[in-house]
Amino acid sequence: MVDPTKRGIEYKWLALFVVAIGTYMSTLDSSIVNISFPVLSKLFNTDPSTVLWVSLIYMLTLTGLMLTFGRIGDAFGRKRVYTLGFLIFSLGLALCSVSQNIIQLILFRMIQAIGSAMTVASGTAIIAAAFPDRERGKALGIQGAVVGAGLMSGPALGGFLLDLFDWRSIFYLRLPVGIIGSVMAGLILKEQRAEGHRGTFDYLGALTLFGGLVTLLLGVNRGQALGWSSAPILTLFGVSIVFLGSFIAMERKVGTPVVDLTLFRNRLFTGSAVSLVLSFVASTAVTFLMPFYLMQGVGYSPAYAGLLLTTVPLTRLIFAPLSGWLSDRIGYRFLCSAGLTLICLALILLGRLTIDSSVKEVIVGFAIMGLGSGLFEAPNNSSIMGAAPQERLGTASAMISTARSVGMSTGLALAGAIFASRQLYHAAQLAPASLAPELLQSKALVGGFNDALLVAAIICGIGILTSLIPA
Repeated sequence: MVDPTKRGIEYKWLALFVVAIGTYMSTLDSSIVNISFPVLSKLFNTDPSTVLWVSLIYMLTLTGLMLTFGRIGDAFGRKRVYTLGFLIFSLGLALCSVSQNIIQLILFRMIQAIGSAMTVASGTAIIAAAFPDRERGKALGIQGAVVGAGLMSGPALGGFLLDLFDWRSIFYLRLPVGIIGSVMAGLILKEQRAEGHRGTFDYLGALTLFGGLVTLLLGVNRGQALGWSSAPILTLFGVSIVFLGSFIAMERKVGTPVVDLTLFRNRLFTGSAVSLVLSFVASTAVTFLMPFYLMQGVGYSPAYAGLLLTTVPLTRLIFAPLSGWLSDRIGYRFLCSAGLTLICLALILLGRLTIDSSVKEVIVGFAIMGLGSGLFEAPNNSSIMGAAPQERLGTASAMISTARSVGMSTGLALAGAIFASRQLYHAAQLAPASLAPELLQSKALVGGFNDALLVAAIICGIGILTSLIPA
C-alpha cells in the first residue's frame, strides 16, 4: 500500500476527509428517513405512531450509547471504534434495505444506530487529535459545514429516491459509501488511545447511563402524546432520575469512569456544554414549527416551504468554516456569544411573523439563523475539545453529540407543547370575532407559533449568558 502522506497530503486532512464521510452519512440519516414515513405507513399497513419508532429507536440508541463509545475509544483505540462503527452502520443499511415488516425495520435501525454512535463518538476526537490546537477551529468548522450539508440534502435526496425508486433505495444506495468509508478508515486513520487505561471499562456505569438517557428522552418525546402527568411518562422520568443518580454516584468512586465528572469542574467545558444544549433547545423550535407556519399558516406548498427551509443549512454551510478559521485567531468567546445573539435575534424576528408577512421577511430570519448557527457551533465545539485533556478527547467528542441530541429532543418536546396549548388559547380568544373557520385556524396557529418562538428566544438568551462564563 502506498502511503498517501508521501504524496504531499498531510495526515490531518486525510483524517478529516474520512471523518467527514462518517459525519455526512450520520447527519444525512437523521433527515433522509423521515420523509419515507407516509410510504412506510401505507406499505406495512401500520399507523403513524408505530412508524415513528423507525426514527425514535435510532435517536434513543444513538444518544444512549455515544458517551459510552467515547470512553471506549479513549481506552481501546478511537480508530478501532470508528472503523468498526462504520462497518456496523453499513450492515444496518443492508439489513434495513431487506426488511420484510415494520418490526424488522425498527430492529435493524437499532443496529444502524449502534454503528452511528461509534462513529459520531470518535469522529470529533480523531479530528481534534490530528490537528494542532491553532488549527482545531478550522477543522471543526469544516466538519460543521458537512453537518449542514447533510441536514440540507437529506429531505431532498430522500424525496428524489422515493420518486425514482422505492423506500429501500434510501438504505441500499448508501451502502457503497459506507463500505468505502469503512475501508478508508481502516487504511488511513492512525490509532489513538489514552495510555494506562487499556482493558478497563465501567460496564455498570455504561448500563445505568444508557438506561437514564433512554428513559429521559423517551419521556420527553412521548410526553405530549401521552400527557405529561400520565402514569407512563411520570414513571419514565422517575426511572431516569434513579438511573442517572446512580450513575453519578458510581462515577465518583470508580477508577476508570465512563464520564470523568472532573471535566465539569472546568468552567469552560461546563459553560460551553450548557450553551450547546440551550442553543439546540432554542433552534429546534424553528426546525419543527416553521413547516406548520409556512404550509398551514400562510398556505405555501410543501415544495416551496422546503425550498425556503434550506436557507438555514445553506447559510450555515457557508459560514461554519469561516467561523472555525476565525476562532483559531481571535478565540472562541466572541464568536460563540455573537452566534447565539444572532440566533436569538432570528427567533425574535421569526416570532413576529404574521399571516401577511412577506417571503423576504422569512428568508431574512432564516439567513440570520443560519449565520448565527454557523458562527456558534465550530468555536463552541473547539472550546469543549480544548478544555478536555488528550486522554479524554473521546468523552468530550461524545459529549458534544449527546448535548446536541438532548437539546434537540428537549426543544422538540417544549416547542410542541407550547405550540399546541397556545394555539388552543388563541383560537378561544379569536372565537368571538366571528372569523371564517379557515382564517381563525390560521391566526390561532400563527399565534401559537409566535409564542413558542418567543420562549425559544428567552432560552437562547440564557445560552448567551452561559457562553460568557470565563475559563
